[in-house]
Amino acid sequence: MSTSSGSGMDAAEAWDQTLLLTHYQHTPQAVVSGMALSALTAYVLWNAAPQQMLLTWLVVVETLMGLRLLVARYFLHGGGRTCWSMLHWRVVTHVQTFTSGLGWGSLGLFYGVIDEPVTRTAVMMTLMGACAGSAALIGALRGTLLTFGVLAMGPLIGVLLTHGALVQTYMGVALVYYVYMVMVKGPSRISLAMAAQHADRCDRDRLVARLEDAERVGQMGHLIWQQASKLSTLSAEAQRQLGFDGPTVTEARQIWNRVIDQDRERVVQLSSQAVARGDLELRFDTTIHGPFGLRDLRVVQRFDYDPQGQIVQTMTTTQDITELKTTQRELHTLAFEDVLTGLVNRAGFTQRLHERPVQAVLMLDLDHFKYVNDTLGHATGDRLLVMMAQRLGTCLRSQDTVARLGGDEFAVLIHDAVDLEQLDRIARRLVEALSAPCRIDDHDIFVSASVGIAVRGCGGEALAATDPDTLMQQADTALFAAKASGRSRHQFHSEDLSQRTRDRVSMEADLRRGLSDRQFSVHFQPKVALVDGRIVGAEALLRWNHPVRGNVSPEDFIPVAEDSGLIVAIGAWVLRDACAAAAEWNRARAPGEPPLCIAVNLSPRQFLNHDLIGTVTTALARTGCRAEWIELEITERLLLDERGQAGETLDGLRAMGLTLAIDDFGTGHSALSYLTKYPISTLKIDKSFMRDITTRTDQAGVVRAIISMGHSLQLGLVAEGVETTEQANFLREQGCELAQGWLFGRPMPRSEFTALLKQHTRTLPA
Repeated sequence: MSTSSGSGMDAAEAWDQTLLLTHYQHTPQAVVSGMALSALTAYVLWNAAPQQMLLTWLVVVETLMGLRLLVARYFLHGGGRTCWSMLHWRVVTHVQTFTSGLGWGSLGLFYGVIDEPVTRTAVMMTLMGACAGSAALIGALRGTLLTFGVLAMGPLIGVLLTHGALVQTYMGVALVYYVYMVMVKGPSRISLAMAAQHADRCDRDRLVARLEDAERVGQMGHLIWQQASKLSTLSAEAQRQLGFDGPTVTEARQIWNRVIDQDRERVVQLSSQAVARGDLELRFDTTIHGPFGLRDLRVVQRFDYDPQGQIVQTMTTTQDITELKTTQRELHTLAFEDVLTGLVNRAGFTQRLHERPVQAVLMLDLDHFKYVNDTLGHATGDRLLVMMAQRLGTCLRSQDTVARLGGDEFAVLIHDAVDLEQLDRIARRLVEALSAPCRIDDHDIFVSASVGIAVRGCGGEALAATDPDTLMQQADTALFAAKASGRSRHQFHSEDLSQRTRDRVSMEADLRRGLSDRQFSVHFQPKVALVDGRIVGAEALLRWNHPVRGNVSPEDFIPVAEDSGLIVAIGAWVLRDACAAAAEWNRARAPGEPPLCIAVNLSPRQFLNHDLIGTVTTALARTGCRAEWIELEITERLLLDERGQAGETLDGLRAMGLTLAIDDFGTGHSALSYLTKYPISTLKIDKSFMRDITTRTDQAGVVRAIISMGHSLQLGLVAEGVETTEQANFLREQGCELAQGWLFGRPMPRSEFTALLKQHTRTLPA
């Protein structure tokens, strides 16, 4: 509300200022005319009126009008508008009106001292003319005209009304009506009309200003070319775009010359052809030489024709799309180039795959790259990808297409004819180059590469692909097989691989159904104390009894669960079941008996990528299991974490009261220096060392070394895969405390393990 009122006051003030300016602009002419009229009046009345009185009147009126002339000059040319406020000038105007009215009104007093009727009539007509003239000069200024009219005609009206004669009285009343119509009613209508006209002009000005603002914001200009005048009228934005100083251009050629030389002929021809065909509209993009350099314009021309089909005018809209064109060019570059490595990206790879002849497709994947990201950070991972891209470039030829498809996936297109031996050499060279160690920020990073190869029409195991997409799918299938075969190798596609891929997809689908249909179960393998054969706990092991496949080996389904991510949900379920079993068995223990500790394996995906502490906390709370009844087994690879994530998680788990063990110790990247850094409680000696422990001195030596190291670090030791009494005796003699294996019991369902606990004796099997 207040905003509208304020804007209304501003408009009224502006209108008053306009009227005041108009008044003073017309004052010199009106004053000169008035001075001439007063002199002429004195001349006409000289012999009919008292001359001294008449001369005095003339001097006063001429002086007042002379002063008005000086004031008007000061307002217009002497800086008066800046020295005095508009309010001050309105007061001055009212004072001038008042004095002028008094000056001219005193002429009416002569009516009573003049005897000649004609001369009296001249006085009356002079005053009526002065009032009419003043209405044209000050009629729009509020309050001034009525003041002048009353003062100028009042004395004459008073003389007429008091003269006594009926005719005189009638003339006095008629003059009152005249004053009302000329000095009040007429100017009021004129003022309203002028105000309305001013408001319309202001509205048009505001509309034009808004349109100019919109053009400036949208960088859109317009120009109109008239056939009759051959003139072009340009908007403000069009002037800015094209570099013209004024709103009109006399020759259309001046506008066409703004178009760059190499595009001008095309643009002129487009416009000419459109007019020749009678088109109503033409759209095109071009580049011009503008005041700010080269600019891209989008142009829309609309043509008006007369009934004979001759062009009448052309209305053209121009939009500056320089930024848009620049962005489009950048996006086009980015659309086919990988920002990080500078290689061709997936879109560019797909384009070349379909547009150029392809003899072979090689799909590459960095083994364990995700682990680098998780442990050393994404910045290090990005630098590693750049190094790998550079190595790829040195291994391939310039005619080959090398692309990064995303993440750690790369691909190579071989466009010319090659045989299988050449491809085999290329693949070996790629694996060797990408498997060489990388040094980044004082870290020696070891990754390897797996390569899948699909070949078109080379015979042998490589099948001829019917289309590029099939060729790529076959290379992807071969890559998966290379990774499943142990990584750091290459694999050619074959029909057998396709079948294995289909089997893998089928198994993943069955895993998802198995999880929802509760087809999984947890078996428990006893863990015993070698010194007396006492069962001290168990390892929880996942089993899958498929309704069609039967009992599926963990070696077959665990890798699929890992790759698909299902291992996270499955692992959480195994943890809850193990916690429930541990709670049941430990509550049933006799007083004084030490508690059983149940070991649960953790997947790397569970450990690094999810809220493991939250998962463990929930499992313990829901089952009522105590933390010290659970031991979590991790792999050695997790200890290579350089960012501290593994340490934080391990510290959090240990603070909860759980014990932590390293599973399959000695088979991976043994990070011995980390055994003292992290809160590890137990080392599990891998079962691969057990088979020849009593027959091979080297194997026995490795186990002795592990046991000795464990003792020196005050770590618990568990030997896996113990199957014979001789193995158990050897481990006992070396000081290994605990063992598990078929000698002490196979993995069994929960009910069987419960029964085993009840009947178990404290002696080792004979």
